[in-house]
Amino acid sequence: MDRLDFAIKLLRKVGYFLLQNWGKVDRVFTKSDFKDLVTDIDKESQRIIVESIKRNFPDEHIIAEEGIYEKGDRIWLVDPIDGTVNFVHGLPSFSISLAYVEKGKIVLGVVHVPVTEETFYAINGEGAYMNGERISVSGRKNLKECVGSTGNYPGFTGRLILSLDNRVRRIRILGSAAASAAYVGAGKFDFFVAKRISPWDVAASMLIVRESGGKVTDFEGNDANIDSRSFLFSNSLIHDEILNIVKTISEES
Repeated sequence: MDRLDFAIKLLRKVGYFLLQNWGKVDRVFTKSDFKDLVTDIDKESQRIIVESIKRNFPDEHIIAEEGIYEKGDRIWLVDPIDGTVNFVHGLPSFSISLAYVEKGKIVLGVVHVPVTEETFYAINGEGAYMNGERISVSGRKNLKECVGSTGNYPGFTGRLILSLDNRVRRIRILGSAAASAAYVGAGKFDFFVAKRISPWDVAASMLIVRESGGKVTDFEGNDANIDSRSFLFSNSLIHDEILNIVKTISEES
C-alpha cells in the first residue's frame, strides 16, 4: 500500500473520531506533572493508528507517545493528539502527527488538524502540500513583518517573548507543536521555537518545513534530526537572527 495515501486517510479517519469527543472528555489523567495530560481518547486514537500500521505494514516498527518504543530501521513516529490540553478544554488547536523514518531519515510526514480540516504532508524530495496544494515558506526577511510561535516552557517562554516583543509583529502560542511547525511550512508562521520536545511531536513537520523551502536546526544551529530535543523552524531567511536570540535565552534558562 502507498504509505502517503495510507497515512492521509488514516489521520483523517482518526481526526473525525477526535471531533466526536472534542471538549467532551470525562476522565483526564496526568503524566509527568499536572500540566501534562492524557485521556482515554489519546489512547484510543493511538490504538487505531497503531493497529492500522501493524495490519498494513507488519514488518515495521512504531514509536508512539503513549508508551510504545520499538527499535528498528523502519519506524513510524506517532502522536495521537498533539495538544491534549486544547482538546480537553474544547480549544481548536490540536493535531495528529505521523512520520515514517528509514535508518534515521524522515521519508514521509503527515500532520492533520481536524477542526480546520487542514492536512499537511510531504515526501522526501517531492515537496510539501496542504490538501493537495503545493505549499512554501514565507518570503519575509524583516523581523518586524514576521509572526512567530513557540510552546509553553517554564523559565524559557517568558524570556523569549520579552526578547522578541519589540522585534517581531506578533508571537502566538497555539499549544500544538506539530501544527505550529507545519504552519511555518505553509507560510502562516515565519518561525516556530520548540524547547524540550519529543520526536513524535515534530518529526512529520520537520520534513514538511524542509520540503517547503524552510530550515530546521537545534538551538546550536546544527541540522535537527529525530534525536534532537530543541528545534527552530523558520522560513530560512530570518533563521540566524532568531537563532541568536534563542541561544541567548537558552543559556539564561
